[in-house]
Amino acid sequence: MNRLSALFLVPTALLLFSAPPARASSELEMLGSPTGGNALTARLFSRNAGATYFNPALLPGATFKLEAGFFGLVTRGKIRLKPRCTNVDVPVSVYDTSVPSMATADLPNQRSDTDENDHVLYAVVGLVRPLAGKYLVFGFYGLLPVNSFMDEKGFFPDEREQYFSNKLYFEQLGDRLTASSFAFALGSQLNDWLAIGAGIDIAVVTESNMAVYMPDAGNQANVLLDPDIHTDSKFKPYMGVALRPSPRVAVTATLHLGTSNDTNGQNQVRMRNYTNQYPAGLNYVPQVYTLSEGNEPARLGLGASLASRRQVDGRPAWEVGLVLVGERWSQYRDRHGESPADPWHNTVSVVAGGNFAWRQRRLSFDLGYMPSPVPDQTGRSNYVDNSRIVSSASIESPVKLLGREIEAGFYLFGSVFIPRSVDKDQNAAHPVLDEFPDNSVDIRTNQPVAGAAGLQTNNPGYPGFTSHGYMLGAGVCLRIAR
Repeated sequence: MNRLSALFLVPTALLLFSAPPARASSELEMLGSPTGGNALTARLFSRNAGATYFNPALLPGATFKLEAGFFGLVTRGKIRLKPRCTNVDVPVSVYDTSVPSMATADLPNQRSDTDENDHVLYAVVGLVRPLAGKYLVFGFYGLLPVNSFMDEKGFFPDEREQYFSNKLYFEQLGDRLTASSFAFALGSQLNDWLAIGAGIDIAVVTESNMAVYMPDAGNQANVLLDPDIHTDSKFKPYMGVALRPSPRVAVTATLHLGTSNDTNGQNQVRMRNYTNQYPAGLNYVPQVYTLSEGNEPARLGLGASLASRRQVDGRPAWEVGLVLVGERWSQYRDRHGESPADPWHNTVSVVAGGNFAWRQRRLSFDLGYMPSPVPDQTGRSNYVDNSRIVSSASIESPVKLLGREIEAGFYLFGSVFIPRSVDKDQNAAHPVLDEFPDNSVDIRTNQPVAGAAGLQTNNPGYPGFTSHGYMLGAGVCLRIAR
């Protein structure tokens, strides 16, 4: 308790008081259905439990099986800061003023590049089971990181990060790829040409109220805590429809509503001998914070495919199709629950895919482009994100295991971050903050202070940066009839 008490006064330690067992499916939207054929066009082609999340209207056409698998993902991302002149450093003379800035030489960490070298192993479990033939089919899909049950990392996208790591981070990587995701859905084949489905994705909302008593304001290491933490499940609904105007043509539409996993908290700090700091009408100092993890925009998916005639097993010899996914990123909130000052763009991703039968096996391929919603970071903020070229490939085949025929699959995923270069511009709508204003004066003499003229900033992204990287993944899956 003493260790936690000391950490509590550090803002980043507030993360310790949120404990979500599951979060929004940010990694599914990044990777697609990792152990399913046509991972990136699953909204159109899914025939396994992945349809539970991507398009529940496809559940009646999925194989009624229990499945389990593993998928490993390696991420390599690099952010390189552009050199800066020392004349923009905040000098120590700032301490002679009332400006609440820190001298560059006194920062806890010096400005540095970022190497995102992560690896995640996921366990995948799923079930497709008919409840009333194809008129009502139940689906479950779960994706759980094996080597990181809970990983949350907050960071500021502007000069405030100078007080912590003093680095930049990829906004859509890191902890967004280590969320546990669970989805449940029902699908129904209403007739030969129409199927519908709906489901829920589980997220978490946490409320934390912390009463803090500080016996001596001059000794902030000695505090007493009285926590009140409450966590609720949050269900994100989504729905899908599949139309077959002819046996060889299919059209699909899906809608996933936006969501995030929020932790809302308030600390009530009471001090025995420093009560003049209390706001009017209160007998404590309120500290309010919001943390937002895995913020996902509303997504509208549209797909169309053309197939050959059906074979004896009911599957076509080949299929080709195209999927468009519109994403409403303009409503994005970052990890501190803040909306970017320069709003993000809404985007449309496009992925083409296909699959074909080869003997008893089925091979699948996808290739697509996913644009970044983040505008050029020419101003104060440093949201780092890249447009991506994505691809997937798989082979699935029936095999004998312990005298029983099951389906086995091997899956590959790749993503290349298109290199991006950013330069700061003082004419930007929200320019880099001058942390030592030109009109600063000495608090003792009321005279101008040396070193205040011009721009001084500890923003780690100034005067610019470049970013690039890639992701590689591979997985295996077994499916057995129930």
